[in-house]
Amino acid sequence: MAGRVVLAGVGDLNRRVARRFLDRGGEVVGLRRSSPDADLGFEQHSLDLATQVWPDLDADWVVMALSAPERTAEGYRQGYVEPVNRLRESLDRWRRMPSRVVVVGSSRVYGVDDGRELTEDSPIEPADWAGEQLAEMEAEVDALPVPSTVARLSGIYGPGRDWLRRMARSLEEKPPKRNHWTNRIHIEDAASALAHVVLDAPFAERYLVTDRCPVPLYDVLSYLREREGLPAIDSVPPVGGGKRLLSDRLASTGFEWQFPDYRAGGYR
Repeated sequence: MAGRVVLAGVGDLNRRVARRFLDRGGEVVGLRRSSPDADLGFEQHSLDLATQVWPDLDADWVVMALSAPERTAEGYRQGYVEPVNRLRESLDRWRRMPSRVVVVGSSRVYGVDDGRELTEDSPIEPADWAGEQLAEMEAEVDALPVPSTVARLSGIYGPGRDWLRRMARSLEEKPPKRNHWTNRIHIEDAASALAHVVLDAPFAERYLVTDRCPVPLYDVLSYLREREGLPAIDSVPPVGGGKRLLSDRLASTGFEWQFPDYRAGGYR
């Protein structure tokens, strides 16, 4: 594969995206707030993506996977909205436009909590300030002068993300009051999906990046307790609330999940 991808953000997710491009013979350049890390094995530049001009790095593609510096409305604005604005302004100075921009968003923009099934075409109804900032980010992505996609990720799990396991262990002392519908994506599948959307999938303004199995919370907790040899749950609340995300659009592009559901080995 000949081509050059600029990764905006060099956190855990985009480092895995980088590996997929490098494995296919691509060039990778990372933009990050912190100092470059030589151990990552690709070119990096330090800058504040929310306030500074993005350098022209002759990008064929751009993948943005950013985080908020703090969990406030202003933190989310600086982490998600303003970097897209700076990219739009910077593109006017670039010698050529990238062929595609993919921006990591969140299923939080839907806001619903009634258990309904949702697709990319379902209307978004942000229910809090975080959802509102993410929805504004999506609007700014739509305004970019290049083909641009928002990849709406569900909850990421994998190495270092063990809050559900901890919840399962403490279930007898602190049982969740609700048994709502949940959705998840393993970080390896998330990285593969982003690379797939850039390189192999037909263009779409939105892709839901989630596994193939929306499931009630207590089903996952029961599975995790079983894996750790803990007693079965005595009392399970009725299923209600949450949302069920359908990833049929991504599946229709030929993408294959390594962990298509919560029992497929991703929690090992």
